[in-house]
Amino acid sequence: MAWWHRIRRIISGGGRESASFVAALLGVLVLAGAALGQGISRTSVDVSDGLTWLGDDQRGEVVQVNPVSGKPQTRLQISGPDSQLEIAQEDGRLIVLNRRTGEITVIDLATLLASGRRQAPPGAASKVLVANGLVFVVDRAAGTVHTADPLTLDDVGQTWQAGQPLADAVVDERGVLWLVDHGGTLRALDWSEDEEKFQERSHRQVTGAGPRTVLVPHGQGVTLLGLDGGVVVRDGTGEDVSASTGRLDAEVIAAQLAPLDLVPASVPSSSVVVLVVGRDVLRVEVGALGCPRPGRPAVFRDRVYVPCKGSGKVIVLDRGGKRGGDDVRTSGGVDPELVFDDGRLFVNVPGSSTGVLVDPDGATRSLTIRAPELPVKNPDRSPPPSVPPPPPPNPNEPTKPPRNPGNNNHPDGNGTTEVAPPPAISTTPSAGGAAPGAPAGVAVREKSRSSSALVVTVSWTAPASTEPIVGYTVSGSGSFSGGSKSAQVAGTSTDLSLPCAGSTFCTNGRLDVTVRASTATTAGAAGMAAFTVVPPNTPPPNNPPPVTTTTTTAPPPPPPPPPVTTTTTPPPPPPPPPPPSLPSAGAAVISGVSGTRTNPTRRVTMAPPADWASHNGRCEVVNKTYGFSVGIACGATSATIDVDEGSNAIVVRAYAASGAGQVDSAAKNVIFTYDECAGKPTCIPRMAPAGVETAPMGAGGLGLLAAAFLLRIKPRREEEQ
Repeated sequence: MAWWHRIRRIISGGGRESASFVAALLGVLVLAGAALGQGISRTSVDVSDGLTWLGDDQRGEVVQVNPVSGKPQTRLQISGPDSQLEIAQEDGRLIVLNRRTGEITVIDLATLLASGRRQAPPGAASKVLVANGLVFVVDRAAGTVHTADPLTLDDVGQTWQAGQPLADAVVDERGVLWLVDHGGTLRALDWSEDEEKFQERSHRQVTGAGPRTVLVPHGQGVTLLGLDGGVVVRDGTGEDVSASTGRLDAEVIAAQLAPLDLVPASVPSSSVVVLVVGRDVLRVEVGALGCPRPGRPAVFRDRVYVPCKGSGKVIVLDRGGKRGGDDVRTSGGVDPELVFDDGRLFVNVPGSSTGVLVDPDGATRSLTIRAPELPVKNPDRSPPPSVPPPPPPNPNEPTKPPRNPGNNNHPDGNGTTEVAPPPAISTTPSAGGAAPGAPAGVAVREKSRSSSALVVTVSWTAPASTEPIVGYTVSGSGSFSGGSKSAQVAGTSTDLSLPCAGSTFCTNGRLDVTVRASTATTAGAAGMAAFTVVPPNTPPPNNPPPVTTTTTTAPPPPPPPPPVTTTTTPPPPPPPPPPPSLPSAGAAVISGVSGTRTNPTRRVTMAPPADWASHNGRCEVVNKTYGFSVGIACGATSATIDVDEGSNAIVVRAYAASGAGQVDSAAKNVIFTYDECAGKPTCIPRMAPAGVETAPMGAGGLGLLAAAFLLRIKPRREEEQ
C-alpha cells in the first residue's frame, strides 16, 4: 500500500505537484475507462430533448409543450377533428395512431414532416409498439404482428401470426415482445435482424388467462393480470410470481409501464383499482374516494395516479392503497389522461386549453396546452420550390457583345439592352397568407359496383383561402385490401375505386374519407365524411313464366332388354404404406442453453416429451445456422454443441427409422461474440464503436495527461532561472 501513502502525501502537500499528479491520475483513469468501455458512456445512452408531445383529440392535433416555460411550442395537424390519438416517440421520430380511423403517421422531428403512413384496422384492436428502432403494428383481432420500418412504416420481414386473436401485446425495455392470446398462452418473442422474423424466446400456458387479460411491461419481463380468471403472473423478470385474486369479469385498463414491485390496473365498471405490490394483490375500492370510473393509472415516484372519468380529477394512492396525496384537479375538455415522459408526469385533458405537470415531490403546476395564436403546421406540406438551373448555352447562337456595366437597363453604345435578372422565387407564403380551411359539404355516394371493385364518387365545396387553391388531396381508408386509396385532383369531385377481393368491405364495410385543399405553399385542414357500404340488392329476374303447350302423342316403344354381361370385381388395391413414425414437430424439447457469450461451445439441456423420448429413430442436436450437429439418444437430457459468430439457432432433430423423413423441435437462439482481447484489461476490441465512447474519453484522458505534464515542467523552468 505504499502507492496509496504516496498519493495521500502528494494530495495533502498541495501545489503544482499535487495538481499535476491528480491531473495525470484522472487522465489514466479516463483512458482506462475508454479502454474498458465502462461507466459514463453506458449511463448516457438516452438523451432527452426536454419537450413533450400531447394529443388534442378534438382538433386532431399534436402539441409540443415545454415543461420549463409551461407553454406550447409547436402544433401539428395530424388528422381531422374528433380523433382518438395515441402517441409514441423514439429516436427523433413521433408515431401517432388515430384509433378512430386506424391511420398511423410517423413524423420526422428534425423536419416536422410526415415521412410515412400506413393503415391499420380502426378501433381498439390495433396497437403500435416502438422498441430498438423498430415499429411493431399489432392487430389483436387478427392475431398478427407486422414489423414496420420506422421511417416509412413499410413492412419489414415476415408477419408473425398467433393463429387466434390476441388479448394484449407489450414490449419490455429490453425490446422483447410479449403477447398473450385468447387461449391464455403467454409468449416472449425476439426480433432477428439477420433473418427478419420473430423467434420465440419462451411460452407458457397460464390457467385463468383469457380474452380480457392485460400485460404490464417492466425493465425486464411482464406482469400478466387475468382478473376475469382471478390470476396474476409475473414472468421473465428473474423474480417470477404466481398469485390468485378475486375474479372481476369486466374490462381491465392497466398501466402502460410500471416498476416490478408496484403494478396498477383499473376496472372502471366496478370502481376498483387492483395493485400488485411485491407478491401481494390488493383490491382498492376507489369509488369511496370519489372516483367511480377509474381510467388508465400510472406509477410516479412510488405513488399511483388514477384519472377519474367524468369527475375532472386524478386521485393519488400510496403502495397500501390509501390516499397518497391531494387530488389533482383538471378543468375543461374531456376525461384526463396521464402521459409519462422524460421523468415527468403530465395530466393531459384533450380539448382543454390547460393541463397539469406533476413535479417529483408531488407538487403540481399548470401548463398551457392550446394557444390559438400559435400557427398550426401541416406535416404533409411540400418542400419549398427551388429555382431551376439555367439552360446550357446554345453553341450555334451568335455571341452577343458584352454589356455596358455602367448603363444597366438602357441601350448601350452597341445597340444592345441590359436585361435585369428575373425576380427571385419566394419560398414562403405571402404576407398574411394562411392555410386554406377545411372543404365543406364532403359527400360520398356509390357510383358503380362489380365483383372486383366498388367505385364511389366524393364531392365537396371549395373552402375559403387567402391564396389560390391549386388542388385537392382525397384519401379514403377502410378494411379493403391495402387499407387506403388516395387521389390528387384539381376540381371539387373525384372517383375512388376500392377493391372487393380478400375482404368483406364491399358488403358491409365502412369508408372514412378526408379532403384537403392545397395552395402553392401549404395544405389546409381536412374535411371529413364517412360512408357505410350496404350489401348489393339483387332482385330476382322479372321474367314471365314460360307457356307450356301439351300435345298428346303415342307412347314410345319399350326399350330393348339390356344385354347380359358378366362382371368380375377387381381385387382392392393394396393399402398405402404407413407413414414414417416421427414425433411432433415444433415441440419444446430444449429447456435451456447455457454458456457465456464468448464461449464457442454451449451446453444444451433438454426435457423431451414422451413421443420424442420414445422415438425409435435417431436424434441429434443441430446448429441450423452453421450446420454443426452432434448425435444423441432421443431421450437424452443434455448435450454440447459448437456455436459461431452472431446468432445461432439450436434445435433437436429426429429422423424416421426408415430414413424417409425428419422433424425439428422448437428452436433456441444464442449469441456468440469473439473475445478479441482474451481478458486483457487494456485491450480495445477492433469492433468497438468509435466516436461515441472510446474517442471522446480517450481524448479527455490525453488532455489530462498533457495538463499534468505542463504543471510539472513549469516549476522546473522557474528553478533553472
